[in-house]
Amino acid sequence: MINRRTVLKTAALAASQAVALPYLAREGFAQTPVQTLKCTFADTRNHPLYQVLLRFAGNVKKKTNGAIEVQVFSTGELGSQTNILTGLQTGIIDLCAHTSGYIDTLIPQFQVMDLPFLFKDLATAEKVLDGPTGSQLASLMPAKGIYGLSYGYWGWRVTSTIDRKVPEPEDMKGLKIRVQPGPIFAGMFRALGANPIAIDYSEIYLALSQHTIEAIETPIIALPSAKHYEVVKTINLTNHVYNAGVMMVSKRKFDAMPKNHQDNLRAAAAELTGDWRKTMVQKTDETSIFLKGKGLTINPVDRVAYRKALEVVYKEFRNVIGGDLMDSVVKQAEA
Repeated sequence: MINRRTVLKTAALAASQAVALPYLAREGFAQTPVQTLKCTFADTRNHPLYQVLLRFAGNVKKKTNGAIEVQVFSTGELGSQTNILTGLQTGIIDLCAHTSGYIDTLIPQFQVMDLPFLFKDLATAEKVLDGPTGSQLASLMPAKGIYGLSYGYWGWRVTSTIDRKVPEPEDMKGLKIRVQPGPIFAGMFRALGANPIAIDYSEIYLALSQHTIEAIETPIIALPSAKHYEVVKTINLTNHVYNAGVMMVSKRKFDAMPKNHQDNLRAAAAELTGDWRKTMVQKTDETSIFLKGKGLTINPVDRVAYRKALEVVYKEFRNVIGGDLMDSVVKQAEA
């Protein structure tokens, strides 16, 4: 005999299935992810890369049928830009999209990509990274507890100042400029007579406001994300470094994954490269228009003169990077 309670329970179960089934049919995902990965990157959530990484997270979820969920955090949320690399090595952080200027501190050979005024255009730099050189650099990462999954692009690094134009190398003399911790950045600005200062990204705004520093060298696209455009007024298009990015994963975490999840994560990272590069180019153009509207001036520089003035940096870092590697990349850049 079917009583009223049984009817109600049956109706409730049917109703719950009616709600749940369309979601499963539509998405094809497991209701609860088997694994959650924490991913961070070297800028704020206002930076366009945040949206790129959200799309990457969605792609990972799709490829793993919902088994892996990637949570995206910005700089400072899981540690400083220096500390997040350490977290990646220890497995506290699972994934990280970082800039070459910090990777240089772990892998000195990576500084070959940050040689000043090396690349004439994006296509040349990307060809180097997508070829044997990129594979060679990636092969050095596992010894540091990291796997490099794919390459990206942060934007040409420019020199933005409170009020100084630097069209010629000698105009850099005495300039107090914040640089990334990679030794080659301090080396190149010191060679120009500037005073390079390494401070954390989170401290830049205050340092500029108090004139502790007078300039920064970042991609144009980074100026709005942390509101640095409020304190710098002159952008000098030095384009001194291509500024490669790398999507990296903790070796400890990756090695513990099932093979199919490893393959899916690598596939999603490979697809990330095109989105990352395309978005940075598009948003850089949009940002330049935005900054001009805010009253900032964008000024050209004599790149030939700068390259000649910085030949000494190539000599200084030759043994650090490795002569064969440097010669190979310079040859590819000049081809």
